Amino acid sequence: MKNIAMKPFQSMLLAGLCLSAVAFSSCDREDVIPAKPATGTPPPAKPTTPNTPPPTNTPPPVTNNSLLKQFDTRIYTYDTQSRLVELSYTNQADIGYKVVYEGDRPVRLDFKNGEYLLYTYKGDKVDKAVVYSTNNQKRLAFTFAYSGDKLVKETLVMTLGPGWEKTSISDFKYDANGNLTESVVFWWLSDSPDVMRGPSIVKWGNYDNKPNPSPHAEFFYYLPGVKMFNNNPGFRDPGINKELYTYTYHASGMPKQRTVQLENHPELPPYTESYTY
Repeated sequence: MKNIAMKPFQSMLLAGLCLSAVAFSSCDREDVIPAKPATGTPPPAKPTTPNTPPPTNTPPPVTNNSLLKQFDTRIYTYDTQSRLVELSYTNQADIGYKVVYEGDRPVRLDFKNGEYLLYTYKGDKVDKAVVYSTNNQKRLAFTFAYSGDKLVKETLVMTLGPGWEKTSISDFKYDANGNLTESVVFWWLSDSPDVMRGPSIVKWGNYDNKPNPSPHAEFFYYLPGVKMFNNNPGFRDPGINKELYTYTYHASGMPKQRTVQLENHPELPPYTESYTY
């Protein structure tokens, strides 16, 4: 058989025809694919979630009007009028008290141990106060004396037994800023009234110029209208184991923490007391 040899241009022409055939065949297949019928209503758009920032637990800033809620182990509770209604302790459930009001005036303390205190007023100040036991027996009787709005003397008569009493007199001194600087206590027993004991002296000093947030006098009871510390003391000296205080503060000047160090025992680590508002 005679071989037929293709010339180069014939090979190229044949290749071009083959590619054209493939291309047209593909177009023909696309033309016969049926169009997808329209469904009418388009699918609803996916809802979007607003970019709401997560809630923050940042407390409001502490100001000079902020109420002290806790200092170390003491917890203070207030009513809607910002009046003190309870003092409790985180480490001792049986101490502390609740304040009972009649109108705007505190008239009674209910102690956590079941005892109670009743106030007597002279004008707008507490003149006397009596603590009664759980069986309604008089246990402590206080009489108070003032100079302006400052408490300067407390007389306490404590019932020790039938016909047996202990009497103590506490005198208080203040600096020019109204801060307590000295407490001097003498006492005697009813069976030996001529034998005076004391004095027991406690001193405070080196005050800062920042506000003291404590809502009451530094006693085991609440004395309405009495504030013995307008600022924060740098030390408390009962004659033994003098305590040195240093503070950190909020921007408003309210104390944030107090560090306590015993002056005569520098080998002991200091401890820190925190303020919460």
